[in-house]
Amino acid sequence: MRTGDRRKTAAFIAAGVAVVVLVGGGAWASSAIADADRTAPTAYWAEGDGKLPEAEKPEPVPANALSGKLLPVPSGFVLGPDLAGEGNDFSISGEKAVEGLKEARKGLSSSERKKRDDLLADLRLKGMAGRSYVGDSGSPVVEIRIMQADPKAVGAFSEVSKKLLDLAGGGRDNPKVDGFPDAKCAVLAEGENRQEKIDSLYCVAVQGDVMVNFRAYSSRFSVDGPKAEFSTSDATGFLKNQLSRLKSPGESV
Repeated sequence: MRTGDRRKTAAFIAAGVAVVVLVGGGAWASSAIADADRTAPTAYWAEGDGKLPEAEKPEPVPANALSGKLLPVPSGFVLGPDLAGEGNDFSISGEKAVEGLKEARKGLSSSERKKRDDLLADLRLKGMAGRSYVGDSGSPVVEIRIMQADPKAVGAFSEVSKKLLDLAGGGRDNPKVDGFPDAKCAVLAEGENRQEKIDSLYCVAVQGDVMVNFRAYSSRFSVDGPKAEFSTSDATGFLKNQLSRLKSPGESV
């Protein structure tokens, strides 16, 4: 496949994953994949002294059962960039998430709205939460979003997402998550040109009634290079810690 064709295929698949996640996870998830180049421009990376612009201290997220499922900020990281306008550490109820999804998709026809409403009813959305993490030097960046809903519906959405990620991988041997064989990951190159291009690792996984959407990216990200600032093994290790937290709540990871 030619380079141009591969780029078009990757963009199409990424958009497809976004649609699946949007239906199952809320409006905030759409920019996580389909608009990744806008949420993570190359200019974000601090190449010089590694210092980031000063930012206002975010308001703490009230503790609840769902936000407590997110991996705490580990050593060497701080809270990262905003996640599609919801902030870098958020939790919203299922009711609010459904309202936001309906507001975001006002252009649908009546039949499309009915299908959407039926999907939302089957989903029985309980809530969503998300947190972003950035290394002390300004990179890498990790984004984790979780959705809690009916287990059967969550499983169905995740399976479609995994198939799309399989296609995105282009037949490559994509990274695995140790101890979680059902997690699916793919490395995608993002950006309009060579100067802007960054590599991102996308993963989808399910633990019980929680679907996890994971993304990690860095200007110096590498699949297997020993000199990489952040390798795929580092990224999948991060996801492993998140999934372990869901599997065994309360245990340190």
